[in-house]
Amino acid sequence: MIFLIKSNIYLFLFFFQQQSYADSDAKLSVGGTVNFNYQAYKNHRNDPNITFKPVFFYDNDKVYAEGEEVGVYLFEDDSHELRINAYYDGTQFNPKDNDYHHLKKRNWSIMAGASYMYVTPYGGFKIQTGSDILARSHGTVITTSYLAELKSGKWTWYPELGINWNNKKYNQYYYGVTEDESRLSGVSQYKPKSSFNPYLSLNSSYFINDRWNIILGVDVNYLTNQMFNSPLVDNRFDVEPFIGALYQF
Repeated sequence: MIFLIKSNIYLFLFFFQQQSYADSDAKLSVGGTVNFNYQAYKNHRNDPNITFKPVFFYDNDKVYAEGEEVGVYLFEDDSHELRINAYYDGTQFNPKDNDYHHLKKRNWSIMAGASYMYVTPYGGFKIQTGSDILARSHGTVITTSYLAELKSGKWTWYPELGINWNNKKYNQYYYGVTEDESRLSGVSQYKPKSSFNPYLSLNSSYFINDRWNIILGVDVNYLTNQMFNSPLVDNRFDVEPFIGALYQF
């Protein structure tokens, strides 16, 4: 399974090299965002993790890049999109920022898998699966969501509402506490199961001119009990606002 997922990334890179200029209408946008990640982990609520992230947008109906996700189209028409892809998962916990010095660090990862979206005049209905390919959590996340695009003057809005299913390996890595960690740190041992957690994303783009756009938005994730009951967590919400700019070539 891991071999197949890694092969998807290599396949994307190959197709991008071969096909990136096949469609003269395809345009590349490059930029960056400043992200303020208020995670639900203890002591992270009032001290956000501030990061700069490069972002890329490109789509020639064969390969695509959408912010922190890249992929290859397997099939596409007016109503259906089937893609293989990889995306960045920024969930992370640094015990040095807390009082849990004997706990292991939980690192960000890359998730890879596939997605299918049914496109209607009222928006898209999407299901996506991703598995950790950096062997950190060895976990899997399945997402179902509704997406839309709304335009008003120079503004374009991209609301998304969905639910993530995290398997227990994913939750154990990011929210669990092992027996060894508990013995060394005094933090209670915790073994979460799989979980469903809803999320809301509202991104927007402001058109400045033919080359430049301002982008901003916020992602809000609600932690259900399997995650919220973790001794590492003291809030129901992960909140990540961001602001940035894009340049179109």
